[in-house]
Amino acid sequence: MTETSFEQRSERRSRLIGLLRSEEHWTTSDLREQLGVSQRTLMRELAELRNAGYPIESDRGRGGGIRLDGRWGIERLNLSHQEVVELILSLAIMESLQSPLLTGNLKAIRQKLFQAFPQKQRSTVSNTRKRILIGETAKAHVASQYATPVSRVSENIAEAFLQQNCMEIEYQSEGGELTTRVIEPHYILLNWPIWYIMSWDHLRASSRMFRIDRIRNARIVDGSFGLRPKHDFTGNYEPTYQSI
Repeated sequence: MTETSFEQRSERRSRLIGLLRSEEHWTTSDLREQLGVSQRTLMRELAELRNAGYPIESDRGRGGGIRLDGRWGIERLNLSHQEVVELILSLAIMESLQSPLLTGNLKAIRQKLFQAFPQKQRSTVSNTRKRILIGETAKAHVASQYATPVSRVSENIAEAFLQQNCMEIEYQSEGGELTTRVIEPHYILLNWPIWYIMSWDHLRASSRMFRIDRIRNARIVDGSFGLRPKHDFTGNYEPTYQSI
């Protein structure tokens, strides 16, 4: 009986949340009719939702009603893991550029966004965030050589990075030499606007940094990898960067 009652309350709670999301405004009588509950039960459910963090507002008097704060909406977004990472990464990049305009609250916004996601997703995103590093702005002579990476190549790199899959790349060195090698994309580093992959290179059996814009082709191959510590890629060198 207790289990059935709990299931009924959970279903009713879900229905109530769905109703509040579906319309900008509800009267209590309409909500009671939709849910088939008493005024007392409805008020108790609304109070419990408020305690859980839902910004439910009530208007008193004639014509009053119940609504969710129109500014609330993070849970209404159905974001994939990759979309969450891209959103938080975008904010982190803007924050790192230290623009004097409209960036003072970016860190707080980024933290609030992160906390708004479900616990399971938050844990997964947290692990990925530690692998994305924001460094200093690239020197002018380095940035002048930058070329926008091919979108298909970038997409394959992103997938291999997130899924911790090995990938085969065709890489063109600064001198123009083209080589093919299998790498493990452990960390990604941004020295704006240059992106780098901190990888374990199977060809050399050692760590190596690759500029993403010099990767001419990339494809995911069989094999996954366990994450190596940053020290394996930096040695005794302490670069200036921070995780997002």
